[in-house]
Amino acid sequence: MSEVKKSGFATAGLVVGIVGISLSFIPVVNNAAFVLGVLAVVFSMVAFVKKASIGKSVAAVILGILAIIITIVMQNAFVKAVDDAVDNISSSLDNMTGDNTDEIMDKYLEVTFGEFEVKKDTFLTETQLTVKIKNKSNENKSFSVGVEAVDENGTRIETDTVYVDSLGAGQTQSENMFTLLTEEKREKLKNAEFRVYEASMY
Repeated sequence: MSEVKKSGFATAGLVVGIVGISLSFIPVVNNAAFVLGVLAVVFSMVAFVKKASIGKSVAAVILGILAIIITIVMQNAFVKAVDDAVDNISSSLDNMTGDNTDEIMDKYLEVTFGEFEVKKDTFLTETQLTVKIKNKSNENKSFSVGVEAVDENGTRIETDTVYVDSLGAGQTQSENMFTLLTEEKREKLKNAEFRVYEASMY
């Protein structure tokens, strides 16, 4: 009767070790696998002490330790994958909201300003600032570029935004900005400095 009890620990260790190693590859569920791995080692240690079912005990120890190791490795990989996904989502949101303007301008976007023009005829006065938008990346990108006109003191006079959709890698597209202005602002923009204050990327 006592031999059956001794063998039972080894058998139990072997069973929980097999279940533990089976579950150790599944994220979240492998929390249980870690516990089962520990139990497998404990049960097999009891069987070793009682000197019963040595073969099963050795197998249970190996399975238990493997279940623990695989669980730790898989959980670390899962946590890293989640962290990377969160970082990517956060970075994408920052790219879309303009919070990454400096990085976008440095790595992905080049903006070149032409001269601010005022064209008058009998009935209409037209204004425009030609802006060249270049996609510096090697992927298709869409951009939203906010441009401000500032006076010699750095005070903002006016802003405008241009949208460029699906610009290919290395491609450049020209757009006109500041086309609808009051007479007062037209005069001020003749001597203004133009600069990007916000850039978004999609």
